[in-house]
Parts: sequence; structure tokens; C-alpha cells
Amino acid sequence: MRYRPFGRSGQALSTLGLTLSWSGARQSRQMIHRLIMTALENGINTYHFESAHPDLLKTAAEALSVVERRLLFISVNAHEEGANDPAAQYALTPLRDRLKLVIKESGLKWIDLLMFHATGFDRIPDNSWAFIDSLRRANMLKFTGAAANTDRIQAVVDDGRFNILKTVFDIDTSWDKRHLLDYAISRGMTIFGHDFYPEAYRKASDVVPKAARRGFFGSRPADPLAGSGTYAFLHQTNGWTAEELCLSFALTQPTLSTMLIRPDTPDHLEALTEVPERLMPTSVPAQIEMARFSLQAAAARREEMKKKA
Repeated sequence: MRYRPFGRSGQALSTLGLTLSWSGARQSRQMIHRLIMTALENGINTYHFESAHPDLLKTAAEALSVVERRLLFISVNAHEEGANDPAAQYALTPLRDRLKLVIKESGLKWIDLLMFHATGFDRIPDNSWAFIDSLRRANMLKFTGAAANTDRIQAVVDDGRFNILKTVFDIDTSWDKRHLLDYAISRGMTIFGHDFYPEAYRKASDVVPKAARRGFFGSRPADPLAGSGTYAFLHQTNGWTAEELCLSFALTQPTLSTMLIRPDTPDHLEALTEVPERLMPTSVPAQIEMARFSLQAAAARREEMKKKA
């Protein structure tokens, strides 16, 4: 596993961080334990919890106890996964109860990062902020962060009370968004990425033209170049899966301190942890730019046709 500096803290975070949720772990303590042990064996020291379910937290604390706590970076959402209105959970009483569960009852000892939702980070009550400040003074909480995408990034940065910005970064991330990430960095923030694998490109049938597909028995496609200039290459690059290529590309972004992943199984996790150690094919960045340009050009043509209609 490779590591990147965490801002000016002097701490290093694993290039990949493991996101854990109670639902994502199939509500199984055994699966949680297996995922964490696989992550530890592969050098991951960064963990993000979307849920404060007691079984999730206690199992995680037991698994992580094999490593010195100071060597780990543990973050948790200030709201429960799937909440209809995350900000409702930022009121003092529910927030205090949640953090008591995470810090004291689970055995995790302290929280490195408390993360707020994109639709609620600007609705945190003053008394909740006062409580957060008291946790910092008691060394039970180190940093606060907020999730946001392009339209809300500047609001998170300009708020001035957050240390970390969590945002989607994938092969479709625009240059406008990258400039916003640079702006966040210039204001002393650290960037965590997530959701590196766009849903639209996960099925080969959605991106590889029929003429470019191999036959049932591996026969040559009718027109191997039919997918040129598109994202078909994601499913046509030997030795790489589409997910691995998307992750490898995301890791070329130097502004990211860590990329949060959510593997389904230990084997899936094992495969993803190998990506940072591999050299991405040199043709991939150019192919991504060509595909992005083709999509933008096609969208522009459709818009022009609508105006003429």
C-alpha cells in the first residue's frame, strides 16, 4: 500500500481508505471482521464508518485493536446512513448520543474525523458546534469535514469550520471541479475522494458497440475499432477490469489524500488494494480525454438540434 501526507498534520494516510456500513456488510459481524482484517493485512490505515450501529462499531474496534490506535485514522458520519434529513441528526441531543456511542461504548477511544452531509453541513446548530469544540479540547475529536460536489464545494471551503472535503472523483470529473479542489487545497483543506467508478460504465454492453464485442467463443469482433473514442476501452484493456482502470486513474489526482472504497467482499478488497502498486497503461489518460470530448461533443450536438427543432 502507498501512503500520502494528510495535510500538515504529519500523519500519512493509506492511498485507499475502507468505507464500512452496516447494510453494506450484509449486517454481518463476520463480514465486517473479514473486511477489516483484509484491509489491515494490505496496509490500509484509514477507515470511514457510515453507520453507528453497535455491532458494526464493536466488531470494528475488536478487529482494529491489533494495531496501535494512533496509527489508524478513523472517521464517522455525524448522521446515520440512509437518513432522510441528515441535518435533523445534527441537533445537540442526537449528535451527543451518537458520538458517545462511537467514542466510549464502542472502544474506538476517539474520532479522527466527524463528517457531515452535503445537504446539512450548513444547518449545524451553534450548541452542537460548541459541543464539537469541547470534544476537540478533550482530544476526543481531531477534525471535522463535509461532503459536497461541484455546486457546493465553494460553500464548504468558505464556511471555514471544516478541515476535510469529501467529494466524488472519477473519470468524468470536470476541470471546473478540479479547479475547485485546488481552491480547497489553497485554503488549507484536505480532500477525500469517493465513488470513483461511475455506474454508467459498469456494464460492457452499455459502452462497447456490438461490432466491437467478441463472439461467444472469443472470436474476433467484427470491427475492433468500433469503440474508438468512447469508454469501450474500459472493458477491452487486457489485464485490467473497468473498475481497476477507473480507480487507477483517480489515484493519479495528487490533490486526493485518500480514495474511499466500498468493496463487497474480502476478495474484492484484495483486488482493489493491488491497483496502487500497478502502472496504469500509458494510453488510458488519452483515451479518457478522447471519450470525454466525444461525449461533450455529442451532448452539444443534441442541444443544438433541440434549439433548431
